[in-house]
Amino acid sequence: MKKLITAVLVAASFMAGSNYTANAHEHYQNKERYIEKLQKDLNLTQDQVEKIKQLKQAEREEMKEFMKQHKNPILEATKNGNFDKEVFKNTVVENAKNMAEIRAKYLEKMFSILNEDQKKKFLEIMKERIERMHEKMHKEF
Repeated sequence: MKKLITAVLVAASFMAGSNYTANAHEHYQNKERYIEKLQKDLNLTQDQVEKIKQLKQAEREEMKEFMKQHKNPILEATKNGNFDKEVFKNTVVENAKNMAEIRAKYLEKMFSILNEDQKKKFLEIMKERIERMHEKMHKEF
């Protein structure tokens, strides 16, 4: 079980890194699709759409800065010429905590933009996405 958790954390660390280093055009298209889907699913007003666009842009900028400074777990764990499992795990956890802090800050701000019905719908959508992700991960592992 510990190996599975470590593998998931490593995969998440690498995916998060690659997610923010892909080309800018692809990010723009994904951002637009994400916001269009939110607008449709949550019945957002134009004012809400603009606020969320600004929020997502600020989140992306902060995440880009984080990615420039985050530590690569493999490089950190092999600084002494050998592989240090504890350093690797601690680096992965530190990176995950920092990313979670950034994400939590922006989710909190986004929730302040939504009304109560939109919040409930957003949570339903997130629950469905998490369930699909768990199913996919279960099939792969």
